[in-house]
Amino acid sequence: MAQEIGESREAWGLDVMKMAEDFASHMKNHQEPFYIVYACKEDKPASEKLGKTVFKQAFRAYHGRPPAILGILVWYVDHSTGEFRFCPELSAPHDVPLDPHLLSDKASDASERVAAQGEKLNALVS
Repeated sequence: MAQEIGESREAWGLDVMKMAEDFASHMKNHQEPFYIVYACKEDKPASEKLGKTVFKQAFRAYHGRPPAILGILVWYVDHSTGEFRFCPELSAPHDVPLDPHLLSDKASDASERVAAQGEKLNALVS
């Protein structure tokens, strides 16, 4: 069965969003606003042992603004006001390699926000 581009990414993204909502719900008695930080990376020993790629996923709460780290997703939670929102300005997910034929070479398609984030984090963004 063929897989479409983005098919797994969309399903994984929805799963991560649900896990972030569950994490916030588990902290419902916590009235001080906080940030939820999600990170994911390959678990090399488990991947080698099982013969397939295994990922470690982690969520952590920060009471202050989280550090700018490449590879994280961030949500802001304030239970006293009912606020739960994704923070794209604090998030810097890993680059997803794409077939070069899918990439645009038009300057109008470039994202200044992504370039600025990459420069701020001292990460290569192309």
